[in-house]
Amino acid sequence: MTDAADHVPIPAPKVPRPCADLPARGVVLVVAPHPDDEVIGPGATLVRHVRAGDPVHGLWVTTGVHGDASGTRDVGEYTALRRREAEAAAAVVGFSSTEFWDYPDSMVVTEGDLVGATGQLVGVLERVRPDVVYVPHLGESHSDHHVTALMVQRALAQWGGSATTYGYEVWSPLDADLVVEVADVYDVKLEAIRCYASQLEHNDICRAVDGLNRYRSVLLPPGGLYAEAFVEWGRA
Repeated sequence: MTDAADHVPIPAPKVPRPCADLPARGVVLVVAPHPDDEVIGPGATLVRHVRAGDPVHGLWVTTGVHGDASGTRDVGEYTALRRREAEAAAAVVGFSSTEFWDYPDSMVVTEGDLVGATGQLVGVLERVRPDVVYVPHLGESHSDHHVTALMVQRALAQWGGSATTYGYEVWSPLDADLVVEVADVYDVKLEAIRCYASQLEHNDICRAVDGLNRYRSVLLPPGGLYAEAFVEWGRA
């Protein structure tokens, strides 16, 4: 006799769904650990939001001062430079507002630090009242990215409102739930990335992002050229 288990279908793997427009609509909050993460990850999708009429609020958690690979720049001047670059990139994308917390980056974060930042973010959520939140996904290998994701996760759980949240990728590929087709606005994303001249001095970010977003396009219907990938956290 044949064992009944022999006829049990093997579960199929998750197949990311392609999105030709936007995965959600409304007021948008994008949380970036460092100045440039907001355009490297979901930049073109944010352009789509702006063109659809959705207000986009940008929040940068750290100064990104350790982006100075030489370690020779004046800390105050370099912090101001990275903020100017972020403001310029935000203007290219079309952000409605910007906010900088100026925490130090690449530091050891304690539980107390995380509790304090989470409470601060709850205040932002209450003020902005976002319908959609973008944040680095929890599997990011960069410690600042991972801690930022934990902060957002906790803040959303504490907040009295509700937002659809999407994790984006910067340093570490994610297990995508959906991919957004962005070829028609991709030039704007690259223009925004080029605002970060201080980072382009030592990293060819445009080339790296081009490779990632071209690779993600294989999950689109035939003919797709560029895509940004996201993991969906659901509504919180």
